[in-house]
Amino acid sequence: MEIPKNSALLVIDLQDGDYSDGMDDGIPIMEGATTYQNAPKIIKFFRDNDIPVIQIKEAHRADMVDFGRELDGTEKVHCLEGTKAVDYNPKTKPEGKDYLITKRRYSAFIGTDLDILLQCLHVDTVFLIGGLTDVCVHFTAVDAHQYNYHFYVVTDAVTGSTRKAHDFALLNMKYLQRESNITTEDILTAKV
Repeated sequence: MEIPKNSALLVIDLQDGDYSDGMDDGIPIMEGATTYQNAPKIIKFFRDNDIPVIQIKEAHRADMVDFGRELDGTEKVHCLEGTKAVDYNPKTKPEGKDYLITKRRYSAFIGTDLDILLQCLHVDTVFLIGGLTDVCVHFTAVDAHQYNYHFYVVTDAVTGSTRKAHDFALLNMKYLQRESNITTEDILTAKV
């Protein structure tokens, strides 16, 4: 694999309250997830090769005014500003020249300046890691596709709400862009 020249890494919702030991909001997290083993290696690869790393986190106002329809499904109240759940996970936290984006919705494109940032960086290809595969990663990939970005999702560096949901989301993303599903090994052995 070759990393396209105008690429960026999107690190989605790797926060202190999520995905490492299960979530505090009642959503089960798939067993066997390797996100926190692989994400630090991928982030290091992008930093070492001077490719932009964009750290995205979900945060909701303490009065919960910005949840919208998000609580209509399985999720309970989560990622409230002022709680540990909105802190970046120590294993993957931002460093140096990483760009920071805070989002209020599942997609990192909705209500943020992500598209403007990517345009200013002349990015046309994004790599996605983080969670949840079937929620925030999936909806960010869909919007990246609709904004005409090429995207790759690192299948062993994303965590789903369940293994089945994870697998179906990866199939859906592959439906949108047939070469989109790659692995950590693909990244670490890629030409830049």
